[in-house]
Amino acid sequence: MAQPYAPLLQQMLLEFQNQRLDSAERLARSILRVNSKDLVALQVQGLCMAMQGRVAESIKPFALAATLDSKNTEILTNLAKAQHQTEFYAEAVASFEKLNKLIPNNVQVLTDLGTSYAKNRHYKKAELAFDRAIQLDPSYFLAWSNKGNLFADQGYPDSAINCFEKALQLNPTYAETWTNYGNAFFDLGRFDEACKAHDQSLLCNPDYAEAWFNKGNCLIELKQGELALESYSKAFELKQKIPFLIGQLINSLATQCNWESIEVLLPIALKAVSENKPAVPPFILLQTSANLALQYQAAQIYLRERIPFINDATFDRVKKSGNQKIRIGYFSSDFKEHPVGILIENLIKLHDRSRFEIYGFFLSKKSGDFLESRLVGSFDKTFDLFGIHDIEAQKQVVDQGLDIAVDLNGHTAGARTGLFARKIAPLQLSYLGYAGTSGASFYDYLIADQIVIPEWNQKFFSEKLAYMPNSFFPADTLLSPQEFGPIPTRVDQGLPADGFIFASFNNSYKITQQIFTIWMNLLKKVSGSVLWLSKPSDLAIQNLREYAQKLGVDPNRLVFAKLVPARIDHLSRLRLADLFLDTPHFNAHTTAADTLWAGVPVLTQIGETFAGRVAASQLTALGMGELITKTPEEYFAKALELANDPQALIELRNKQEANRFTTPLFNTKQYVKDLESLYSDLIEKKS
Repeated sequence: MAQPYAPLLQQMLLEFQNQRLDSAERLARSILRVNSKDLVALQVQGLCMAMQGRVAESIKPFALAATLDSKNTEILTNLAKAQHQTEFYAEAVASFEKLNKLIPNNVQVLTDLGTSYAKNRHYKKAELAFDRAIQLDPSYFLAWSNKGNLFADQGYPDSAINCFEKALQLNPTYAETWTNYGNAFFDLGRFDEACKAHDQSLLCNPDYAEAWFNKGNCLIELKQGELALESYSKAFELKQKIPFLIGQLINSLATQCNWESIEVLLPIALKAVSENKPAVPPFILLQTSANLALQYQAAQIYLRERIPFINDATFDRVKKSGNQKIRIGYFSSDFKEHPVGILIENLIKLHDRSRFEIYGFFLSKKSGDFLESRLVGSFDKTFDLFGIHDIEAQKQVVDQGLDIAVDLNGHTAGARTGLFARKIAPLQLSYLGYAGTSGASFYDYLIADQIVIPEWNQKFFSEKLAYMPNSFFPADTLLSPQEFGPIPTRVDQGLPADGFIFASFNNSYKITQQIFTIWMNLLKKVSGSVLWLSKPSDLAIQNLREYAQKLGVDPNRLVFAKLVPARIDHLSRLRLADLFLDTPHFNAHTTAADTLWAGVPVLTQIGETFAGRVAASQLTALGMGELITKTPEEYFAKALELANDPQALIELRNKQEANRFTTPLFNTKQYVKDLESLYSDLIEKKS
C-alpha cells in the first residue's frame, strides 16, 4: 500500500542522491513526524548525519531502524560502523556479531569485527576473526593490515611488520598500512626506516593527517625539530582531533619559541584535557600553565589510551630476615649521557652493598657511550629489556626477586609503564625522571620532598608520597670544583669582555613569552648586560632575536652557548655567569643543580606544580632561600637588585660557596643514606 507521504519519500531520495544532504535530512525529519518508524527515512537521516560529520547523532536513527528490521544487513552495517567510529566499541562488536550471523564467512564483516574487538582490547577474539578472514581469502589485504595493528597494539612490532609487509604486497597503495608499518619500526627504535614508511604513506595520500603526525614523531627522535614542526602543523591543518597531536604541536612550537601560535592553541588543549580527551601527553603539559589537577587528569588519560593491560593482583608481602639484603631494581631508558644517567651514577656507586643489592634494567637501545659503560659496571647485575615484550620482561624481572622496583622514567620517552602495570615487585616507586604524578594505581609511592609536593597537594597524586628529609633531588657531585680546571675566557665563549651576564641554560621549550619579556626588561635596565642561553635550533634563535628586537633590545645581547665536548667543560664555563635565571612552569632541574655546584646563584620563582618547585627545593637544601621568589614582580626586582649591587652579589656567592660543603644539597653520601632509610622504612611498612 502506497504511503500518503510517498512524494516526500521520492523527493528525499532524489535530494540524497544529488548530495543535497541538508535538504534530504529535513525531508527525512518531516517524514518521521508522520511515521516515526519509516525505515527508509531513518536510514537517510542517519546517512545524512554521518556524511556531514555528525556520526554520533547518526547512531540513534540507525539503531531504531535496526530494531525495526533486525535482519537488514545494510542497516546493521551502517549502525556498526557508526558505533565503531564513535568509539562505542562494545556496541560495535555486538552489531558486527549480528552481521556475522546474518552473512557468515564474509571477510569484510570478519575484519571489521576483529578491528572492533581489538579496540575493545579483546585481543584473542580479534585475532580469531582476522585469522578466519585470512583463511577465507588470503588476498584480502585489509585483514592482514588490521592484524598487523593488533600485534602492534599488544607490543609485538616484529610480528606487526610481517603482517604489514604481506598487506603491502597485496596493496602497495594503501596509505594507512604504510604509516602503521612506520609506527612498528618506530617502536623498534628504527626511526629512519619509520620515516621512510611514513613518506610512502604520504605518496599514496598527501592529505593523510595521521601519516604527517607519525612522521613528526619520527623527526623528533631524529633531532630534526624544525621539520617535525612542519609535519605536526600539516597534520593539524588536515585533522585537529588526532589523539595527542595538539600537545605535540604545542611542544614543537615551544621548542622553536613560537609563542604567538601557542597562545592560540594552549587554551584549546587545556580545555580538551579538562573534557577528558587525549590531547596533551603528560610530560608536555608540565611546561604549560596547567595546574596539578589537569596534570593528574592528563596522566590518567594517557594511561587509558596507551596502557593495554593493568594487573590488579598484588604481590605477597615483603618478608626479610635480619641478614637478608634488600634488592632494588632501577629501570630507565636513560642510563647513558642524559641527565638521569648523570644523576644516578654516584648514587648507584654509594649504595651500601652490605645491606642492598642494586640491579639495573636498561630499557633503551645501547648507546655505546662512556657513561652507559660505567653504569653497567656500577650495578651488581644488569639486564637489557629493550625489544623484549612486557610479558617476557615481566617474567624475567619477577624471577630476580626484587623487593623494590624504581621507575626512573615516569611519563618520559622510552618509558616502560606497561611493564610496571603488570606488577614486577612488591613495592613499585616513581622517582626522579618525571616531575609529576603517573596517574596510575600500580605505583605505590612517589619519592619527593615537602617543598616540591607539600602535603596538602597529595590529592593531586595517585601515588602515596615518600618524603626525603631534604631535597629529593640527587645532585651530581662526581666532578669536584677543584677538577673543573681554569675558567675559560669570556671571549672564548662569545661573551663581551665587560658587563653583567644573566644566564639560562634551560631547554628552549621551557622559555615562555612571559619570562622572556621579564628577561628583556632586565637587559634594558642593566646597561651592558647580556643574556647567555643554551643554543637551540636556528629557527628558535631567529624567533628569540625577533622577540628581543620587538621589545626594544638589541638581538646581539642574546648570546648562544657553543656546544662543548665534555661535561667538565660545561661545568667550568658556567662560572662565567653572574646570575642564572630560572624558568617558572618547568624549572631547571639538573641544570639548576649543576649551576649551583659551579658556584653560580640561581634565581627562581616558585610555582604550584612539582616541576615548578624543583629549583626551590634545591635552594632550600642549600640554605639559599633568599633566591626563591613568589611572583614575577619579586623575581624581576631581585634580579635587578643583584645585577645593580656587586657587593650584594659577592656576599651571596660567598654564602653559597660556604654552604656548598655544609648543607644537605651536595652531601651525596648522606643523601644515599637517607634514600636507603626511606627504602627500609617502606619495606617495613609493607611487611
